[in-house]
Amino acid sequence: MPSASLNGLDLVYDDTGGDGEPVVLVNGTGATRTTWRAHQTPALVAAGYRVIAPDNRGIPPNALPPGGITLETMAADLAALIEHLALPPCRVVGFSLGASVVGELLFTRPELVGQAVLMAGRARVDAFGGAVSRADADLYDSGNPVPASHRAVFQALCYLSPHTLRDPAAVQDWLDVFAYAEGATGPGVRAQNEAMAGVDQLPRYAALDVPLLCIGFADDVMIPAAASREIADTVPGARYTELERCGHYGHLERPAEVNAAMLDFFARHPEAAHPAATGRAVPAPVSAPVSAPVSVSGRGAA
Repeated sequence: MPSASLNGLDLVYDDTGGDGEPVVLVNGTGATRTTWRAHQTPALVAAGYRVIAPDNRGIPPNALPPGGITLETMAADLAALIEHLALPPCRVVGFSLGASVVGELLFTRPELVGQAVLMAGRARVDAFGGAVSRADADLYDSGNPVPASHRAVFQALCYLSPHTLRDPAAVQDWLDVFAYAEGATGPGVRAQNEAMAGVDQLPRYAALDVPLLCIGFADDVMIPAAASREIADTVPGARYTELERCGHYGHLERPAEVNAAMLDFFARHPEAAHPAATGRAVPAPVSAPVSAPVSVSGRGAA
């Protein structure tokens, strides 16, 4: 488990190594780098890429970092890691809150990014998304424990597609995962929940000049697909893909489709390759096999 001392943090990250073109994966609220290991990292490595996945500030051991926990500080950490590992320009993928962090990186340090993918991204918080973030913060402040069965049902309703909920075997697998796999908690995760409060990134997206793919999940109640489409409609030349029969955890519910969309987008822009990989063949798109639900660290929302 490599780490780097950057911006006053002990920044922990996964790195598959090798000489492939680098792809950096940025996760959502309360989620750790390990969530990518089940589906996205194997698919990218199989396609010839090197994968780097850091934990955002707010995840232990960086629960109370200097500078606080904002989109700006998280994007600055991401920029510092990309420069520390000599990756730019590289491909960067963000999910949920991670998509907003990647957006902030694109606004402030676009020279570090050759291509970007935003999964379940949003430029601003809607009423329900804001209510969920406040509810999470209120629950943490109350200090009251939540029964595992209640937590599992709440997460299933918020993060899965109704199609998954109607599949007896699949939903039981997911409920077992949610009940037994407690995610990261604490003051850092509480602060992550508030990182998007009062933020409206949409006007800044109109000035971007980086190849961008936005992926929306049709049954996502946390961040509706329309929010991802709104970003794609604002960024000149951006592409938009919407995947059916998946909720907020679309990259875990339907990983083969998500990975295929991401890899196809990468293959269409060989000019985004890291300079060290110049002259290498562009990896061909591949699809990862669909598998059972995996342990999800944290909520991954907002």
